Amino acid sequence: MTLARKLWRLWHASQGCVLLCLVPALSAAADFKLSGFGTLGYAISDQSFPYLRYIDNGGSIAADSLIGLQGEAQFNSQWGATVQAVASAPRTSDQGVEAKIRWAFVSFRPDNDWLFRVGRLRPPFLLYSQNAEVGVTYEQVRLPQELYSLSPVYDFDGGAVTKTWSWAKSETTIDAYWGKTDLKVRLPVRDDSQATYVAEKVTAQGLILSHTTGPLMLRVGANRANIVFPDQSITASLAPTTIPVPAPVGGTVYQPTDLISKINLTVLTFGADWRPGEWRLTAEYAQRIIQGTDTGPGGKSGYVTAARQIGKWTPYATYARLLSDGDTRALYQTIRSTPVPLAVQLAPPFLPANYHRALANNILVSDQYSVMLGTSYSFSATSKLKLELMQTHIGLASTLVDSDVQNKRLNVFSASYSVAF
Repeated sequence: MTLARKLWRLWHASQGCVLLCLVPALSAAADFKLSGFGTLGYAISDQSFPYLRYIDNGGSIAADSLIGLQGEAQFNSQWGATVQAVASAPRTSDQGVEAKIRWAFVSFRPDNDWLFRVGRLRPPFLLYSQNAEVGVTYEQVRLPQELYSLSPVYDFDGGAVTKTWSWAKSETTIDAYWGKTDLKVRLPVRDDSQATYVAEKVTAQGLILSHTTGPLMLRVGANRANIVFPDQSITASLAPTTIPVPAPVGGTVYQPTDLISKINLTVLTFGADWRPGEWRLTAEYAQRIIQGTDTGPGGKSGYVTAARQIGKWTPYATYARLLSDGDTRALYQTIRSTPVPLAVQLAPPFLPANYHRALANNILVSDQYSVMLGTSYSFSATSKLKLELMQTHIGLASTLVDSDVQNKRLNVFSASYSVAF
């Protein structure tokens, strides 16, 4: 084992102790700041099947509720450190609560133009990535999941470099990052009684360019992830085999081929935030390009939000879309609609009648759009009440729904109260 790998494993094994180790140092720092944030949310839908794991017609506080604590130390004009811990619904199971360290990094700023960070950190992947859990910083009850569910987490153990160019009326920033993380990705529940979590080891790197001029901020990014499956192989493709006798005895059988243990994913992002007067228009788009498998989550997603401040009220409207690649959707639909020939049901390999349906359930396909109408009310700069009615239309399928649902719609009412302190 190389020295670098040993150091990496030592860092990874010690992450749970980072907060305890840094607290004494932070307390003794020249400038120490402790802050926190939290959201208490409730959501209920008009359907019995769960949406976003928890939202159904029984109602739940698990989808949006969380509490976080952040400590920041500025040792001098150049060196600083940040630690953030968040307690929320768990990312690796569907029950209980978990507390995790989101950020734990050291920063070095030699001047106003450069910033270096090392540790567990979150690059500005999307417009709201870095403040996604701080509900008082945006108007929506929850950020559009058609886009923000691209990844289960956006935090990586690694490093980032930020270079800033400042002019009289504008500013341009380039962020470059590299990092690793271990995930347990939740597969959509369609016919199964409980969710399955697949272990992944992710190495990610990317470049993000941001430009701000007056009320307009633009951001584009190119991100690359190499994903390894340490515990199992996944299906790269599903190949048809023809049994040359008339149906229903004969027909076509699809079988997994080319099992693989890693894939590559490229994500291209674009975001724009424009604030003309009392209005605010926000739009984000992402294109996912997946290599190594025909069954992965390639596709497009995005949203547009229009909001207008009226005193302490800020009503808003959002349209969001999530759509898998056409080839993936066609493969899913073809396999689901193909009967399993009796020849392979009654003789070896003795496949069940729902064999093709089970194969199709392993394809990560989504086809949905949502319309949200809501408003926020700011009691102060650090406390905000939000109300929202969302209607989601599901076409072929959705990875955000726990059910075998096609051509359905659900209505979700959400309310939340967010604070920062």
